[in-house]
Amino acid sequence: MRAPESTELADAILSGAAHFTHPQGRDWDVPRICPLCQRRMVVKLNPVGWEATCSRHGLFRSEWLQR
Repeated sequence: MRAPESTELADAILSGAAHFTHPQGRDWDVPRICPLCQRRMVVKLNPVGWEATCSRHGLFRSEWLQR
């Protein structure tokens, strides 16, 4: 899957307009559903974080939450 050039997902999360949700009791889990369109995202895990890509709204990396 090619990641779209859109930064809409990152902009919404970092501005506070949207929030990732987790299944109840699994707050430690990585987000798997796009908060903007409710589609399943492609998630890649690595030793220091994760990267989630929505086919419509773009990419988001866990390291961006630390800033």
